[in-house]
Amino acid sequence: FNLQLWNNYFHLAVAFITQDSLQLENFSHAKYNKIQSKYGDMRRLIGFAIRDMWYKLGQNKICFIPGMVGPILEMTLIPEVELRKATIPIFFDMMLCEYQRTREFRK
Repeated sequence: FNLQLWNNYFHLAVAFITQDSLQLENFSHAKYNKIQSKYGDMRRLIGFAIRDMWYKLGQNKICFIPGMVGPILEMTLIPEVELRKATIPIFFDMMLCEYQRTREFRK
């Protein structure tokens, strides 16, 4: 398990999702529709990939708590319903991981 590699992956993916040029809700209706029809919402795809990779970390999830709380929170602030549905459960999982390991919520 390479902690730095995984950490870079998550931070890069969150940076991709939160970049200004992908915030479709800030575009005109015509531009929004054109991008949606041609590419879809790439934020959603990457968000789902982050969620899937998070759950594949197994026992190693604890290595990313609390460091990934802020970046995951940034993702949930994006006003895209499916992205929020995919990322909010990660917070619960973080709390569960910490509680199972330490029996407290200090981090």
